[in-house]
Amino acid sequence: MDRRTFLARGAGFAGLCGLAGCLDASADAAPVLVASSDVAFDEAGALVIEAIVSNVKADPYAATVVFRPEIDGETRERTVGVTLDPNSTRVVRATYGDVRRANAPSVTPHVSLRDVRRVRA
Repeated sequence: MDRRTFLARGAGFAGLCGLAGCLDASADAAPVLVASSDVAFDEAGALVIEAIVSNVKADPYAATVVFRPEIDGETRERTVGVTLDPNSTRVVRATYGDVRRANAPSVTPHVSLRDVRRVRA
């Protein structure tokens, strides 16, 4: 094997080893995720934003779910605290009683998490 081939293969191997830690996405994954969100209206006609929130770790976690739907161009924020058991999923809802189906022809849900923290037993 000539020197250039040896150096090229060595550099490639070193680069691959350097990326090995980056390739394991589960090690750095966020412990709590918003899997999806949806817009609905309850029986009384009030706007309800639903979010499916999952804890993907083996420890209990708590978080604040932040609902910021855009309703006809205006953003309205509500927060809901949630505690999740290890490896569990919950549906979290925020109801906007003052927003009716007739008054909200355009609703875009925006849901995020804040203050994610592990709960000590």
